[in-house]
Amino acid sequence: MKKFLKYLLLCLIAIVLVFVLFYKFWFLRQPARHVPHDNHVFVSPANGKVVSVTSWNKDYLAVTKGKYGLINVWAADVDTSGYMVSIQMDPTHVHYQRSPIDAKIISHSHIKGSFNNALGSDNPYGIRFENEHNEILIQANDSSRYKIIQIAGFMARRIEDYVKPDQDVKQGDVIGLIKLGSQVTVILPHNTKVNVQVGQTVIDGETVIGDITAK
Repeated sequence: MKKFLKYLLLCLIAIVLVFVLFYKFWFLRQPARHVPHDNHVFVSPANGKVVSVTSWNKDYLAVTKGKYGLINVWAADVDTSGYMVSIQMDPTHVHYQRSPIDAKIISHSHIKGSFNNALGSDNPYGIRFENEHNEILIQANDSSRYKIIQIAGFMARRIEDYVKPDQDVKQGDVIGLIKLGSQVTVILPHNTKVNVQVGQTVIDGETVIGDITAK
């Protein structure tokens, strides 16, 4: 009996050790990225699969009711029209987020909410609007504004950002972390030509989501 308990204890310790190492060296890995360092392009802030690419404008948002009205709140300080791209992350993806362009941090805010399964979203935007999320508003050198929204999920209950207002960030700088996956949504102004499609896998700091034209 003592030998069995000893064996069981060793097995439990081994399992915990494997989990800790797996979490530290796989879930929290931060591979080097080939950042373009080109402010004419907006690179993906996250690693994952594109689940929606939609356009929006002020008139449409003004009459949108219910949970979709939250888009109006998200987009109001970006532009009067533009695009929204949502990226779904799962446990196999890198969980750190990177700055998509050289920019200044205008604001960041953490909004409490639910932790529903992001995969269960039943709206055309692929977003769990009711989930806890963190908004990072950035401004480029040409005064164009963009918003990066980190959204929690069923397992991803911890969102972190590493930025503060008035901080300057370079394209490819690590700006945040969503532990165990979930979603990242970006709000883009009208002067962005989006060139990603639904179903495409994007790489943080590398994949060009859109080309930025002169404002």
